[in-house]
Amino acid sequence: MKKNVAIFLALAIVGAGLFAEAQVATSAAPVQASGPEVTLKGPLLSAFHFKGQKLDGDLVLYAFDGSPEIRATLDAVLARNFPREGSLTADQAWDLQKQMDIHLRYYVETKDPVIKTRKGYACEYANWLAAVTGTLETRNGQKWLVNARVKSENDSPSFAYPPACLLRPDQPFVMPRETPVVLRVASNLTLKCVPIPPGTFLMGTPFYQKPRYQDECPHKVTLTKTFYLSEIPITQEMWESVMGQEKNFSDNRAPQAPVELSPMPDIREFCRILSERNGCQVRLPTAAEMEYAARLGTSNPEFPQKNKDAWTPIGFPLDWKQPPGVVRTKPPNAWGLYDVYTEAKVAVSDWKAYNGPAEEVDPPGAPLEQSIASESVRKPKKPVEGMIMNGGHPAIHKAVLGGGARSRAGSHDRYTEDGCDGINGLGWIGIFRVAVDGTPEEIAAMGKTAGP
Repeated sequence: MKKNVAIFLALAIVGAGLFAEAQVATSAAPVQASGPEVTLKGPLLSAFHFKGQKLDGDLVLYAFDGSPEIRATLDAVLARNFPREGSLTADQAWDLQKQMDIHLRYYVETKDPVIKTRKGYACEYANWLAAVTGTLETRNGQKWLVNARVKSENDSPSFAYPPACLLRPDQPFVMPRETPVVLRVASNLTLKCVPIPPGTFLMGTPFYQKPRYQDECPHKVTLTKTFYLSEIPITQEMWESVMGQEKNFSDNRAPQAPVELSPMPDIREFCRILSERNGCQVRLPTAAEMEYAARLGTSNPEFPQKNKDAWTPIGFPLDWKQPPGVVRTKPPNAWGLYDVYTEAKVAVSDWKAYNGPAEEVDPPGAPLEQSIASESVRKPKKPVEGMIMNGGHPAIHKAVLGGGARSRAGSHDRYTEDGCDGINGLGWIGIFRVAVDGTPEEIAAMGKTAGP
């Protein structure tokens, strides 16, 4: 009963705050106030995370704790904007982000060397869980913590994060109605591809979520057509039946383990051969398609804690001395996809570039000239014919998901054309799935004229 009263009062405060902030925003002069120091706790991130969005400061804290008032406000925001059951739509997810911005976002002004270094802010790429102590001020309707000191709480936060409701399992809005497509890989080997229905979702990672990285700006994406995604990553058995053993550069060797570290020209050739054998277009999925499928079409925040029971030990670096992780060791997700959350990252067709805030429809990813270019950290094991270059180095694609305990749908990493980058040059492993376009009827009709 007391909790309900607290939430009711906080809701009233939230409503009053909306009106008051609207009034302040139209005021000719900013209202400033100061008082004793306070300590607020939550995810801390830099302006670099807010791609394409103008901020008033360089650092932002989303306050999840620090006082009974903050906790009551958070409860009220979640009560109003997070459904009691089911999943968030794209619009609901965006509204939740806006309410977090209005009521729980604090700009931080600091010279603390813990967070502000000679090279920039320590949280410019990854965000932190932090306790920030400073004096409260209001500047042009925005809440500020000034003269702030920062204490990292990444390893052992002193507050409950994330709230339990944000860890609710994803529940798809629709289930696929189409029949799966079965690709012929070899004379005695097939690959099922499951239908992924169209829909709209919030791609990327909300600003209030930890972990997140600066290239994951949340934005609305609409996929207008059903496509088919392989139910498992491409295994070494499949790969060798098409490309031969000499093209298998995997560290972890096993027929039913996913093929690893394949150069992109070889992946494109694999897709071309499967396209010819089946009379349909077989390709790498886009980042939007892969993320959407992993999310089951929802727009819920994708905290890694949600996925721990679905995580499979695929893609351990060889020097970790773990046995090769094989496919189908856990049940599939609601749409029929196995091994979505793994140690390995999944290669996609997009060139590596930061997400922006603009809405997109069927996005193919940034063009090559707008992509990130850098020297490949690990050199190819041998020259790769057909490799696309950028700035004198192997061009970089996105890789999504993966990352062991950090595995989540909105995670974006990289996969270079040479296939030997190891994702970040740190011994990480890359795998891939294939996507198929067209209806089962169209594919069946084309398959009648397909080659051997």
